[in-house]
Amino acid sequence: MKHPFDDFITPTWHEQRADNRVVRIGILLVAVVSIATAAAFATTLSGWRGVLNDRGNVATRWEDATQRAGAYLNVQKEIQNEVDTLADLEQFTDVVPRSLLMWELTQNLPSETRLDDVRLETRRRMNENEEPVVTETIIALGKAPDDSSISTYIDTLSSAPFFNDVSLMYAQLDPNGVQRKFSIQMTVKHATQLSKEASP
Repeated sequence: MKHPFDDFITPTWHEQRADNRVVRIGILLVAVVSIATAAAFATTLSGWRGVLNDRGNVATRWEDATQRAGAYLNVQKEIQNEVDTLADLEQFTDVVPRSLLMWELTQNLPSETRLDDVRLETRRRMNENEEPVVTETIIALGKAPDDSSISTYIDTLSSAPFFNDVSLMYAQLDPNGVQRKFSIQMTVKHATQLSKEASP
């Protein structure tokens, strides 16, 4: 049973009140959604800033690593060049200077004896320990007045500190019939051999 005052308020007011409730609830929902969206955007923006910072750090570290790698490769190349240079120099460490050899060949030439040509042959081989062994052979070609001068020259070279195995290859009369052409072969002592012989 309806109360007599139930119809005191018009239905239009009730509808307007309901509409106002709907509007307030809608505004509240829009506000909540806006706040959530703003919070999500702020979180995302913060995350992107972190990503950008991390990207900058990674780029800096990558550039530093690239520079270090380049410097490492340069050092490795320099070391390899030094090793190659050392390997090239090793072949000269056990060799008697050529000026000393020429001085020894020419200083004690007998009278009227001359050298027309001096040839140096270098041979390399590996020994049982896989170490390189260098053998240097000198062939001296010249002319002398007689066999006695050639013999004296061979004796002089044999007593020299730089030569081993001095031997006469040939001695023959020059086509003009005045002098003797000769060829003498000898091996060069290594610097290590000379140092051992010089030590007491």
